[in-house]
Amino acid sequence: MIIKNNPGLVGKIPYSLGQMRELRQLGLYSNGLSSTIPKNIFQLEELVYLNLSDNNFVGTIPWNEVSLHLKKMERFVLHNNYLEGDVEFHELAKIPSISLLSLSNNLFDGNIETVGLISSLEYLYLDGNKLVGSIPSGISDLDQLKALNLDENALYGTLPHTIGNLTSLEYLSAKENTISGGLPAGMKKLHSLSTLNLASNAMSGNLQHLKHIRNLKNVHLYQNEFTGNIIGEIFTALNKLEVLFLSSNSLTGSIPPDVVGAQKTLKGLFLSDNKLDGAIPREVCGLYKIEDLFFDENNLDGALPSCLGNLSALRQFYAFKNNFSGNVPRGLLSLPYLDNLGIEQNDIMGGLDEQTCSVAQDKSLSIWADCSELNDGCECCERCCTDQYSDC
Repeated sequence: MIIKNNPGLVGKIPYSLGQMRELRQLGLYSNGLSSTIPKNIFQLEELVYLNLSDNNFVGTIPWNEVSLHLKKMERFVLHNNYLEGDVEFHELAKIPSISLLSLSNNLFDGNIETVGLISSLEYLYLDGNKLVGSIPSGISDLDQLKALNLDENALYGTLPHTIGNLTSLEYLSAKENTISGGLPAGMKKLHSLSTLNLASNAMSGNLQHLKHIRNLKNVHLYQNEFTGNIIGEIFTALNKLEVLFLSSNSLTGSIPPDVVGAQKTLKGLFLSDNKLDGAIPREVCGLYKIEDLFFDENNLDGALPSCLGNLSALRQFYAFKNNFSGNVPRGLLSLPYLDNLGIEQNDIMGGLDEQTCSVAQDKSLSIWADCSELNDGCECCERCCTDQYSDC
């Protein structure tokens, strides 16, 4: 039985539904149902699929009833409700073939210490709850796991070194917690991992181990405390890399010329708010698929390379709050998809004259610059940054 996508379907689940003993699938998702879930729903012993997501259910789950009766359950989906209480993973471990557990965006609390007991799991989504404690070393027992999402909880401590045993893992996200420490050496064994998102934590150390995770496409490590250089092997060894998001750390050194090693795949390079220095290497101009370049709030200097005008896919270029000098490359403003250009709070002296501005005005390009410091001003700038604009 599947009833879905009907916000007008409100009220409680009728008790009689839990008396349909032969049900194998029950999907009541994306409706307007509310109240507690009747206990007898968790006693339908033929169920292999239960999806009550995207409603307004409240209360706790009788985990002992789940483990006692739902022995055939494979996919258990309750995300986007208001359910609460501890998640009793040790009870769920008694269900031999459960492969998908989705409890995202509820009010569940407690720790995840025994989650590793559910050895049949392939997909585990616990994001957007109130879970506390550390990620246990026993999580390595989930050796069939392909996706793990722990975002937006209250988890702390370090990533266990045993996480490297999750060799089937393709997606790992634990952003917006308070996880600390470095990337454990065991992560080098995650050869199936495509997405790594540990943003908005308290992680530190260097990025050396990233170069070994060869299948990575999307790396989000922004808003942490990582230090050291951006190693060139990240770009040469990760031949599927599409997004590298390292903003708001304490990375030092220069942008490596090896960045061109990712020219066939890289679409987003986010290095804002670090401590990088030196000039933008001309090799950046070889990133012919790049759409987003964020170099703002560093200590970069020199002229903006004229070859930036060759980046035909570029949509956003932010270089504000650096020490750049010289002129804005004329070809940059002519790029067909460029929507946003931020170059304020530098020592740039020209390149936004009337003729160049006419190109920008024709394509609705948003430009922020220090207009008063430019030789010819900037008639096309959306924001002319002066002392009166404290947010510039």
